[in-house]
Amino acid sequence: MQTLATIIAYASGFALMRPHESAANLLATSLAVDASLAPLTAIVASRRGRGVMPWAIVGFLFGLWAFITVLLIGRPKPAMPRQPSEFPPTSDAA
Repeated sequence: MQTLATIIAYASGFALMRPHESAANLLATSLAVDASLAPLTAIVASRRGRGVMPWAIVGFLFGLWAFITVLLIGRPKPAMPRQPSEFPPTSDAA
């Protein structure tokens, strides 16, 4: 149980504070941190033009790490507008 709690604590970012807690307390606190950061991560992602649901899930799974990632990534590049094809060339171009 302690190993699982430690893994979840590092995944959420809570273990960066070096808590010396019991496994149950560490697990509960890490899950609370994840549950708090998931909606915040989704809100920031939506304002940056990213998908809300995928980022909410990633925010719950990786907590602080996902939040930092969504803050660091920029907006997605807009797709290049598709130009009408000029192929085959007209007889003037040939």
